[in-house]
Amino acid sequence: MGTARAAMAHFIWTSIALVFILIVSCLTYVFITKVPGCPRISILNDSAIGSMFRQRLFREHWLFTARGYNLSDNRLIWEDEWHGYRVNDESILDHTNMLMIIREKGVYLIYIQVNFQLNPEKNNSSPVDLKLLVDFHSDGHKQLFAAAHDTQVVIDSPQDAKLNTFLLMKMQPTSQISVIVFPSEFVNCKPQPFSSFITIVKWADDW
Repeated sequence: MGTARAAMAHFIWTSIALVFILIVSCLTYVFITKVPGCPRISILNDSAIGSMFRQRLFREHWLFTARGYNLSDNRLIWEDEWHGYRVNDESILDHTNMLMIIREKGVYLIYIQVNFQLNPEKNNSSPVDLKLLVDFHSDGHKQLFAAAHDTQVVIDSPQDAKLNTFLLMKMQPTSQISVIVFPSEFVNCKPQPFSSFITIVKWADDW
């Protein structure tokens, strides 16, 4: 039963990743064709599209779901959803499961989604500031930047709120990423599709 559930979860997340890559490919095509000076992309036939997706899938790609947070600094703690399904099963998570350490130089497309479950009994009907920060270390430089934020008012019933962001980042081997959220105690960490997660896909070798 556990094996069947794990296989189904792997199938669902793989499907999500494929749809994610397809959407990004379409957006990239639209963006490039509208920017002056950028060469237009030729229309691809079926075999070319299949080849493109095979090349993308063989690149570095990761999917992590939130399983908690660190009480001292509000960093999310992650779990590798594809652990045990890759040929090379080495994860990019460090021993704390908070830092993701990149292995290959390249341009990475990152999508982060954090779901919050807000409770009026804890929030007293006052505005709640939701923040999603990305802590990025690379080549000895540190950057902490706000990736998304919102303000929610909880009135009379529990409600869900969501922060999400797309990032396109050039990274080096040993570059590190972690995610900090506020208020951390309201993050939805239930093990279900479309809860709180991060996907990392190597998009190109360089800009």
